[in-house]
Amino acid sequence: MGEDLNKQQTTAPLVGVQVVTAAGELFNHVDDNGPMWSGDGDREVRFKLRFTASFQRPPHITLGISGMDSSCGQNLRFSLAAEAVTSESFVIVFKTWGDTKIARASVNWSAIGQAVPSAAIRR
Repeated sequence: MGEDLNKQQTTAPLVGVQVVTAAGELFNHVDDNGPMWSGDGDREVRFKLRFTASFQRPPHITLGISGMDSSCGQNLRFSLAAEAVTSESFVIVFKTWGDTKIARASVNWSAIGQAVPSAAIRR
């Protein structure tokens, strides 16, 4: 197991690397009885983020859960993904299903890629 992970690695040398990171609460559905806390079945939260500085091309995105509050009465099921990645933005997609109850979730993320050359910014 895990051998495929080594085969799927990609190395991309970058000149003029830019890293943009942030962390914070993605949603709080317990206070207003939102669907992640009160619903059942397939549910999702989508949040579009705009980078404070654009990249030359769509960057590589890394996502992580930095906090979660969920009900102990059901299994914890979730997925977290970055979609619609462009040089200016991306969408965080948090999904759950079944009878899972998630009150709130916090995420951290990093975007790494080629920076826009400073000469191009001044135009």
